Amino acid sequence: MTQQQAPGDSRDLELLRSAFPAPELSAESLARMRARAFGQLHSRVTRRTPRHGGLALAAAVVTVVAGAGITAVAVLPAGRTTPPGAVSPAAPAPLVGAETSARDTLVVLAAHTSGLRPLSIRADQFVYSHDRGQIVNEIVLNRGPDGQFTEYGDEDVARVRSASESELWLAADGLRTVRRKTTTDIDARPLTDQDARKLAERGRALPTPHTLVFPDPDAHGDPKRAEPPAATEPGVGHPTLSWVANLPTDPRRLLDVFRAAAGSNPKHSDDYLTYKTAVSFAARADALLPPGVRTALYQAIALLPGIERTPGQIDFAGRGGVAVGRTDEGVRTEIILDPVSSRVLGTRTVAAGRAGVPAGTVLGWSTNDQLVVDAVGATS
Repeated sequence: MTQQQAPGDSRDLELLRSAFPAPELSAESLARMRARAFGQLHSRVTRRTPRHGGLALAAAVVTVVAGAGITAVAVLPAGRTTPPGAVSPAAPAPLVGAETSARDTLVVLAAHTSGLRPLSIRADQFVYSHDRGQIVNEIVLNRGPDGQFTEYGDEDVARVRSASESELWLAADGLRTVRRKTTTDIDARPLTDQDARKLAERGRALPTPHTLVFPDPDAHGDPKRAEPPAATEPGVGHPTLSWVANLPTDPRRLLDVFRAAAGSNPKHSDDYLTYKTAVSFAARADALLPPGVRTALYQAIALLPGIERTPGQIDFAGRGGVAVGRTDEGVRTEIILDPVSSRVLGTRTVAAGRAGVPAGTVLGWSTNDQLVVDAVGATS
C-alpha cells in the first residue's frame, strides 16, 4: 500500500480485479472516481419548514458509492435545487481520461453500470425506436453499351455523403414492427471536391430525400408495401427484453454468442467480425440491457485483440463520447460510449487507409434512442 492509498482504496481495487482480469487501476485513478462520486453528495441533510404549509420536496438526490455502502439523500425545499449557501454542483466528470487505453476504458465503464436499467413494458404498450445516421454511398458513373451502369474503376465512382432517419414502433414482444417510417438521402453532398468534379463532368445530380412508410396507406393490396413481416425469433439481430435478460453474464461465454452470430467471411478475420457483431448489438440493444449483461458486454469487447481508443472525446450527434474501435480493410469500426453514464451512444465507421478517401474521414455513423409509448405514432 502506498503512502497515498487508504485501506478503502485497496478494498475497491480488489473488487474491480476480481470482477474482471484487467490491468491494475492506480490509486490515483481510483481516487478520481471516488472523488467524483463524493463530489455529488451534499454534506448534510438540509431541512427547512416553509412559511406556508408543510415540507415541500423538490428533489431527492440519492448517490450510492459502490463498495463503500454510503448513501446520501438531500431533501430540498420546493423551487430550490441546492441547499442554502451551497455551490451548485458542476457537470459530472468523465469516468475515463483523454488518454485512457481502449481496454481500460471498457473495463472502467463496465464497473459503472449498476444504475442503468432496461426498459419496462406492458403487453399493451410499444417500443418506439428512433434511429439517426449518416452514410457514404458510391454512385456509379459509367454506363455500358446497354445503357446500364456496369463494372467500374475508381474514376467511375463518386462518393456522396447523406443522412437518414428512421422511426419504428415495435410490439411489446420486440419482434413485430407495427409501423416504420424511413427517410434517406437527406442533405446529400459530395464527399470531396474530387467527387463533386466527377458528378459535374458526368452530369449526374445528387440524390434527393425520399420517405418510405410501412404499412403504406397507398399499398392497395401490394404485399411489398404492406406491414413488415415479424422476425421469427429473437437473437443478436433481433434482440428483445426477455432474450437479452437471459444472456450470459460471463464475458467469455457472451463472446461465444457473438462469434456464433458473426459467422465467417474470407475478406475479414473472425475477431473483426465478432467485434463488429458485438458493437452493432450493443448499439441496437442499449435500452434493453440489464446491468449484469451490459458489464459482461463491455468486458467481452475488451477481450478481443486489436481494439484501439481514439484519444480525447468526439462530438457524436451533438453528444460527447469516447470511441473504441478496430480496423480492418482500411476501415475502423467504432463503438461510441458516454464517458459519464456508460451508455452506448452509437457506432461509426472511419476511413483508415482506404483508397481514395482521406484517413480520418467519417464514412458513416448511427445512433439509436428507444422508449416505451402507449400508442403507435407516439414519440414520448
